[in-house]
Amino acid sequence: MSLYISNIKSAVIIFPFLAAFITLPLLVIEYRHYGSFTFKRVFVLYTMIFYLLAAYLMVILPLPSIESVFKMTSARVQLIPFNFVHDFLTESGFSLVHPGTWVGSLKTISFLQPVFNILLIIPFGFYIRYYFRLSFKKTILASFLLSLFFELTQLSGLYWIYPRSYRLFDVDDLMMNTLGGTFG
Repeated sequence: MSLYISNIKSAVIIFPFLAAFITLPLLVIEYRHYGSFTFKRVFVLYTMIFYLLAAYLMVILPLPSIESVFKMTSARVQLIPFNFVHDFLTESGFSLVHPGTWVGSLKTISFLQPVFNILLIIPFGFYIRYYFRLSFKKTILASFLLSLFFELTQLSGLYWIYPRSYRLFDVDDLMMNTLGGTFG
C-alpha cells in the first residue's frame, strides 16, 4: 500500500508543473469549443489530468535500475485469459468448503491485484462519460485503449529505455482495467 501512496505523492509533486504547462492551450481550446470557460469544467478537466498522471505513475513506478533489468529472466507476457482465477485458487489458500479461509484469501496479492486493476480505471470511465459525453460502447473502447497503452508501455520497457520489459504484460490486466472503465 505504501507503494501506491508513494506514486500518488509523485503525482502531487509533478502535477503543478504539468498544469502550468498545459493551462494556456487548454483555456484556448475550452474557449473556442464552448465560447467561455467555467470553473466547473476546468476543475473536472484538471482532476482528470491529475488522475491520469497518478494512474500512469502507478503503472511505471518504481523504476528499477537498468542493470537489474538486464539480469531479469522472468516472463514478459501472460496471454492466458482468466489466469488470475487460477492464481487465486492456487496461491490464496481459498477453499469454498472451508469458510475460515475466505477472509484471509481476500488479503492476498492474487485477489488484490485484479481488484486494484479494476479500481485503477473506474475514474477514467466516469470522466470519459461525464466530460466527453461518450456513449457506453465508446467508453468501453476508450477504457480498453487506455489499458492497452499501459500494458504496451510496460511491454516496451518504458518505451525502450530498458533493455526489456520490467513488468509483465498481462491479458488479465487488460480485461480487469476495461471492466473498471465500464463500471465507471
